[in-house]
Amino acid sequence: MRSRFLTLALIPLLLTAGISTVDAQGLVERRPRYEREAEKARISLDQAVNMAESRYRAKAVKAQSVNSGDRLVYQIRLLSSDGRVWTVRVDAQTGAMN
Repeated sequence: MRSRFLTLALIPLLLTAGISTVDAQGLVERRPRYEREAEKARISLDQAVNMAESRYRAKAVKAQSVNSGDRLVYQIRLLSSDGRVWTVRVDAQTGAMN
């Protein structure tokens, strides 16, 4: 009798533990898409800055990661030796610049 009572008392506890695990997994999947894309990025922000500085022979003054639709893109603001400032976008997965 006592073991049956203990079994019945433990069932709700086990079910509650299972629900919290499911909820925790759901929270992981609700991260913003750009955070999940950052994990898949083949090019880091530092690599993108180096690529842009080399290609345009300019100094990066600002760099940030942004979400463009379903893609992670790095926006890099460049300063040339003659004082010109412009922004370059680098795709984090392909390295394509525009």
